[in-house]
Amino acid sequence: MNNFVQMGAIAMTGFMLLSGYVLYVTYHTRVLIEKVQLKQFYLKRLISILPLYYSIAILHIGCGLITGKTSFVKEIVLFPIETLGLQSVFISLFSYSHNGGTWFISCILICYAVYPLMQSLIELMSAKGKLILLGLLVVILLYSPIVQHLFHLADLYSNPFFRMQEFFIGVVLANFACNNRESVSKFSIKTRTMMLTIVIIFLILGVTLAVSIGIPYDFMLYNWIALPSFSVIILILGSMSLEKMSHSKMLNYLSSISFTFFLCQVLPLWGICRRIVEHLNLTNNGLKIIISFAICFVGAILIHELIEKPSVKILRKKLL
Repeated sequence: MNNFVQMGAIAMTGFMLLSGYVLYVTYHTRVLIEKVQLKQFYLKRLISILPLYYSIAILHIGCGLITGKTSFVKEIVLFPIETLGLQSVFISLFSYSHNGGTWFISCILICYAVYPLMQSLIELMSAKGKLILLGLLVVILLYSPIVQHLFHLADLYSNPFFRMQEFFIGVVLANFACNNRESVSKFSIKTRTMMLTIVIIFLILGVTLAVSIGIPYDFMLYNWIALPSFSVIILILGSMSLEKMSHSKMLNYLSSISFTFFLCQVLPLWGICRRIVEHLNLTNNGLKIIISFAICFVGAILIHELIEKPSVKILRKKLL
């Protein structure tokens, strides 16, 4: 199990697939090439991310200046890149960036920028064309890490072009799910739950076995396990009737702080987590995860309530 925990970063493949899937399910009935719809789409996407992104950036830069880990000159030079969310394009900048972990936000912003084109393209394609596209995307995702690893090229983990392929696969899967509701829902909830359990076990055992036989600790090399596993998991969960869950206040709240929680991992909070773990001399990965999760969770709630919610409310009122 420790091997699987150490490779936990492969879950980012699932996040990118899910992001594309959810966006298509949300917008597939709208014609985003129309000017009004396109404007509304971009405004809603930017309002949902940028207030939090900029707030975290200010906090991180402030802490960096106080501790001497950065300087005004560096921040001024990096300002245009990070303001536009293009830091994932400059992977080697991460050690200098105010917030290296925001590569995910950068990739998502780039995916949002091209999403209307993805939606229009997938809806114009035949079923055969979609299968060919899906196969091509999968080949790129499985082949590229091998080339990168053998020739010691730049890391693909935060590469926006690479992550965009995963996002696009999520869009293709959602298109399939929306157009084949009856064929997917013919399986009982019990059967789908059993299938879901099997896939999750396959994912855990597959990663654990791959690590134990010596496959390098390069997260993208594990896409041959992660990509099909997370794709099936998303399709199964998407096909289930989750009305009760959608009305759950707790689940809705947890969903609303997910971005904040992710960004809290790269604030000084993460440093606090490390110091606590070192002070307690913990070696158990399970306890490390619990402590780190608890600290970041509390931080996420505070930032969400004090910064994210008020700013999003104001912007929605003025711009939408």
